[in-house]
Amino acid sequence: MPLRYASFLAAVALLGGCTKHDEPVPAPVYLLDQRWILTELEGQKPQLQAGSTATDLTLSSVEGSSRGRAFCNQYGGRYTLASGTAALTFSAQGSTYATCGNQQQETRYLQLLPGITRYTIRNRQLYLYDATHPEPQLVFEAAE
Repeated sequence: MPLRYASFLAAVALLGGCTKHDEPVPAPVYLLDQRWILTELEGQKPQLQAGSTATDLTLSSVEGSSRGRAFCNQYGGRYTLASGTAALTFSAQGSTYATCGNQQQETRYLQLLPGITRYTIRNRQLYLYDATHPEPQLVFEAAE
């Protein structure tokens, strides 16, 4: 009886340590169908200018599609997750053609997405990495 009780307590302790706010990789259940707001673009905080909006990303669990609003335009494409790993890739993203003061940042953002190869989620932040840089190229925060 004491061995069963000890095993039960160990299992509860392990499960209790897993929370949505500090999820280890991979965490597709929190990744998908969540609106993510861009907070860093190549290590820099995006600077919004007149006519620009916050950039966001949503990955659909049903369609395998990525969509959002970049600084000036709506955009969308496809994504692929490798089951049981942290691998995440994006197709080229199509977008509408409005212009704004953040056009260069938007262009760079849309160029970076197809180069993404993996992700991590920590403390409600999504980090997207390419194959060549050790630091994340894009960082997002979960929208409330």
